[in-house]
Amino acid sequence: MTKLGAKDKLAEKVLVRTINELLRRDKFGLTPDENNFEDSPTIEFEMDGIPAVAHAHDAGHGEISIKVALWPSDQGNKFIAAALSGSAMRRKMGGFYTSAWLERKDSAWLQTSNGLTASCAKDRRKDVEALPWEEPNGFGAEGKFYL
Repeated sequence: MTKLGAKDKLAEKVLVRTINELLRRDKFGLTPDENNFEDSPTIEFEMDGIPAVAHAHDAGHGEISIKVALWPSDQGNKFIAAALSGSAMRRKMGGFYTSAWLERKDSAWLQTSNGLTASCAKDRRKDVEALPWEEPNGFGAEGKFYL
């Protein structure tokens, strides 16, 4: 498994906390047949006082796609559900943005073996670093990435 770098570890921390929040709100469960997406899978919440917006959707094959922006911009609030790939778009989502997949078919874990993608404004990094770690609620924080 790939060793996660410092920025990846920040993304992992934010993603774990976001997945926990989505689970608390019963947006999905940890098995492939547990989706509660009739309500909007986009949520607004706070992460230790930091405004956040997150989106989850069924990505097929038992996976859930997770996207989250901290200090979301107007563009982040509007386009969090869009399929994003370019780094320029990620930087416009907010002060911190990351996305990943949650595996649920063979068990439940955050797919991290290929590293994670994150965009963090320089003036927000210390705030994200200061966020306390939250234990994953029934899923692994690191695991194999499936293509």
